[in-house]
Amino acid sequence: MASAAARERYARKNEQDELERAFRTIDKKGDKMIDADELNQLFLALGHKAKRGEVEDMIWEVDEDCDGCLSWHEFQNLYTRGRDDKTGYEPRGLYNVIEFVMNDKEGLGYITLEEAMQIMYLRYGRAMLDAQLEEVFGTSDLNSGKILTLTEFLNCLHASQVKQLLNRVTAKTYKAPPPTTKKRG
Repeated sequence: MASAAARERYARKNEQDELERAFRTIDKKGDKMIDADELNQLFLALGHKAKRGEVEDMIWEVDEDCDGCLSWHEFQNLYTRGRDDKTGYEPRGLYNVIEFVMNDKEGLGYITLEEAMQIMYLRYGRAMLDAQLEEVFGTSDLNSGKILTLTEFLNCLHASQVKQLLNRVTAKTYKAPPPTTKKRG
């Protein structure tokens, strides 16, 4: 039986392969750059109606060299930062689209619960997997047949991320513990 570390290495290798496939899927021109037109084409193919400026904003948030496109290096960085972000403050728009494309291995325009499990396991770990599947899909039952389109997936993740941010302790919401009193003996 494989060790936990070996399973993790195998899963990360598969994740890298899926990330490369997602980049090639979005990069329709084959110029090793992703621009707003290619992202719009992806959205049209997946039946997602982007709001005005949404596509340009997604690219702008993670475009490190401000050329209006994403190189493979920028694409990898945005994915890694989004995956490893524990604060919830990294830009999530394009990261969530990439996760969808990585999960939609057959290119059918929807993802199943089963397809989402591997990447969600890597993102949240075994302990949180069922809870996250429940939150995004409404169930963690693999036999449910539940599927999500890109629009449904983005809406579920957005709602989940907003909920996480609202539940964070801030300077305004912090409640100090009551002072302890020493017993005189």
